[in-house]
Amino acid sequence: MASISTAEARVAGINLFSIRRTITGVIGVFSTFLGKKTFAAAGLTEREAKQKGYQIVIGDAESINRHPGGMPGAETLKVRLIFEAGSKVVLGGQIYGATSGGELINVVGALISQNSTAEDIVLFQAGTHPALTASPVAYQLVNAAENALVKMAF
Repeated sequence: MASISTAEARVAGINLFSIRRTITGVIGVFSTFLGKKTFAAAGLTEREAKQKGYQIVIGDAESINRHPGGMPGAETLKVRLIFEAGSKVVLGGQIYGATSGGELINVVGALISQNSTAEDIVLFQAGTHPALTASPVAYQLVNAAENALVKMAF
């Protein structure tokens, strides 16, 4: 993938000048656009996490990508986050729907690379704007983490 090879090229180039950087692994972040819908994934899927022996909790959230929802361009955006049950660390995520999901999956990839937990994500401070994002109270990324935390409490 171009994103992985670009990161590797940056590391190789900078290391030529005695600055040492390493890539600690590949998460795998993917997005595409089919018809009028975005499909995106980062990290492990639910099936992959189970195959690897993780005890997982899933957090789902769905809302409109604009506020109020009647604005031009408003579309549904669904976010699913997969957490390791004990540590609450995010292992993966999938996004479906509005085109803004293509950028939001990059945030999920960054959260995975930083070993972020559901607690970290619930406190995520997102810049929102009516024409650009979901309402702050309906922000899918935060609400998916909150959904998972509720499940982990029981």
